[in-house]
Amino acid sequence: MKDIGIIQLDKPDQVGIVVNSVDNMVFQFKHLFGIEGFEIVDWPLPDIAPETTYYGKPAAWRMRVAFVTLGSMQIELIEPVEGENIYKDFLSKNGPGMHHFRFTVQDFDEKVVSLQNAGIEMISTGRGMRTNSRWAYFDTFDILDGVYLELRTI
Repeated sequence: MKDIGIIQLDKPDQVGIVVNSVDNMVFQFKHLFGIEGFEIVDWPLPDIAPETTYYGKPAAWRMRVAFVTLGSMQIELIEPVEGENIYKDFLSKNGPGMHHFRFTVQDFDEKVVSLQNAGIEMISTGRGMRTNSRWAYFDTFDILDGVYLELRTI
């Protein structure tokens, strides 16, 4: 097992799940668990320039996402629709399932550098749905038994 040292993060605030159909999963969450209130969004939003990259190169993709917050944890359901991206690759290789933990951090650039200095590859980056929000995914797939790490700043 690779020892990367300690990179201090607060508690995760989101779990991302890649799915075949957002609409079906929203229905199943309501039907099986009584969970309602999902906000469904087709991404990217028309008025946001996502400035996305995938393995260091500019990339454009579309996805359908649904968000619901339960306590202090947000669940994000992600259905890849078009283009090359981390979610499509995950679905193709692993099928639907838990994709990432997200941590929202104030010192985004410093945490990104710390992870890269620890030898953890940054896979994808972009701008979020909120003004000035940025995010980055890191290849922790082997370290975290099949789960990626997302950092976000707002």
